[in-house]
Amino acid sequence: MKKTTVLLFALVAFFSLVSCGPSGQTVKDDTVKESVKETPVEETAAKIEKAPLTDDQKMEINKYSSFAQTKRQQKKFRDMIEYINQILVIDPDFGYAKDILLFWRGNGYEELGLKDSALTDYERFAQIRPDHSQVLIQLDYIYVTNGEIEKAIDTAEKMYELAPEDKTLLKKIGKYNYQHAENLKAADENDPEIEEYATTAIDNFEEYLENYPEDEEINNLQTYLISKFLDQQALKLKLENNLANNPEDAKTIERLAAIYYDEGNSAKASELLENLLTKQPNNLKALKRLIRITKNNIDKAITYNKKAITLDEANETYNINLAKLYTEKKRFSDARTECIRALSKNGRNSNVYKTWAAIYTENIGECNVNIEYQDKLVFVIAYGLYEKSGDTRRTHAMKESGQVPSKSDFFTNKSTRLPSRDCYKWINTEWDEVKYIEKFLNAL
Repeated sequence: MKKTTVLLFALVAFFSLVSCGPSGQTVKDDTVKESVKETPVEETAAKIEKAPLTDDQKMEINKYSSFAQTKRQQKKFRDMIEYINQILVIDPDFGYAKDILLFWRGNGYEELGLKDSALTDYERFAQIRPDHSQVLIQLDYIYVTNGEIEKAIDTAEKMYELAPEDKTLLKKIGKYNYQHAENLKAADENDPEIEEYATTAIDNFEEYLENYPEDEEINNLQTYLISKFLDQQALKLKLENNLANNPEDAKTIERLAAIYYDEGNSAKASELLENLLTKQPNNLKALKRLIRITKNNIDKAITYNKKAITLDEANETYNINLAKLYTEKKRFSDARTECIRALSKNGRNSNVYKTWAAIYTENIGECNVNIEYQDKLVFVIAYGLYEKSGDTRRTHAMKESGQVPSKSDFFTNKSTRLPSRDCYKWINTEWDEVKYIEKFLNAL
């Protein structure tokens, strides 16, 4: 009977460990004692002759794993670490034990304020599991806290590789490159690497601003970077000389075009990049710069965004750009189509819904200066889309300002359930966002 009980306990412990994963940070334990050893147990483990694990050893691992998980849930980190140490004495290379235990031990060390030991475990775990996003978050925090900005840059770049759809990471990477340029300049203002890191930061911010053009902080930081770290005139002269000697050098053309654009000479910047594209039609970076430079020339911007879609099919940004451009040209149905396409590529991008909502609000402005009840119904469509984007501030403002129907509006205009003006003829009543009108009215 005892043997059966022990076996059942071990199996429960094993499957309990398999089903669990890393958890977030917890409150610090203020009662840290000196009993926790910072020295990793791998030194002891290395002395053990490597041999296939016995069934008894596997049973021990399962038992200690269960104990470690329980102590972790109870936030008794010292005890958790001791159990994990015992597992690693038996199986230091994770031949049988779950490698997540190493991450847990790093968490435990960090909770107990043993940052160096935590860092050691996190770095080793990141080598074993380079696709584990949470350990990169932990490493990022520690490196920045320790002032190890170069390591923070590498870590943030790995985070972006794992989640390329998260363009906010470009802001983080750009800030780290900017900070490192500042550090280098403070140490030696003639360090040749200063310009390299500053330029990389500028490139990061440019790509980020393609997705978040209204970010005032980054727009200002971009301008500051260019003025403080780059001698525009000296760099311009150097690049122009490079271009004369290497007329097809893409990097030279891209940087020179950026300088012309910063100087307000968009025509010259466009000419350089357009010439480059005739020779290198698949140069996506040059195309991205052209998209930004020609954003006020709607027809050109449409052409370049269409071209970018053929080169970077999975990127929804260009569809969002097209939707905005078509909205400006009052091609509302085409704009909506681009939003649908963008959403199919990335359903988590809230900018899709915001751009989609703007199609309807722009259409209202085209219909009439004075807002009538049926115009409010079109605002309801936009309201539903803003709601999907998570923009509660906007939806609250729409209610407060009376853009959407109130109860009194509804009872006065019960017979009007859909907009009917000629300028709204493009709106299909079968579209899901249009059906939201009925849901909104029923809730009044």
